[in-house]
Amino acid sequence: MARPDERHDRGDPAEGRLRELLAASVQAGHVDGAGLSLRADTGESEPVFGTDSVAEALEHLQFTLGEGPCVDASASGSPVLVPDLEQAGTELTARWPMFVREATRRDVRAVFAFPLRIGAIALGAADLYRLAPGSLSREQLARVLSVMDSVTLALLDAEGVHDGFSLGREPLGMGVHRAAGMVMAQLGTSIDEALVRLRAVAFAEGVPIDELADEVVNGRRRFQEEQP
Repeated sequence: MARPDERHDRGDPAEGRLRELLAASVQAGHVDGAGLSLRADTGESEPVFGTDSVAEALEHLQFTLGEGPCVDASASGSPVLVPDLEQAGTELTARWPMFVREATRRDVRAVFAFPLRIGAIALGAADLYRLAPGSLSREQLARVLSVMDSVTLALLDAEGVHDGFSLGREPLGMGVHRAAGMVMAQLGTSIDEALVRLRAVAFAEGVPIDELADEVVNGRRRFQEEQP
């Protein structure tokens, strides 16, 4: 399987256009970085890429935890704007307890997530981050929204968007849900509880949930009742 940068180096026009637009959103919002997640057929928001390592870490963190601004923006269809994660209030920290903790541990202070959709068609979400607290100005917000419209159109123009932007492999969510089914059988619990167990173990061990899922599917890992 080709790595994302290898595909980009080969000149994948659709991915190259998306990377350019994501970089443009960083400039438009005067932020430090941006990441992109797409909504798979499973309903999961799956990380695609980011403008830097922190942005990519935030996308994978949200996929592992099942919580965060991109998750909410994709599900609700509305922007999620948080100018200061450390002063976000109890409602937000109750909704994203682990995301807030892990994002601030990476020195991220502000996040701004935007849904990518046309009408009822939900494609995913993009989020921008800042290392310093602060809101987007009215002009910055308008420019970012304009870039997000272009991102959405670029996604619609991309052939086989869900398969192509899972980078030539099975969508991450499919492997996670297959692993959850196996954990459900191992523990004799519901599929929802099995998915919670997977996410809890991935977070506790500091590994991406898709890597843990791969170990379960390939028989290298079994779940026992004493696991979290």
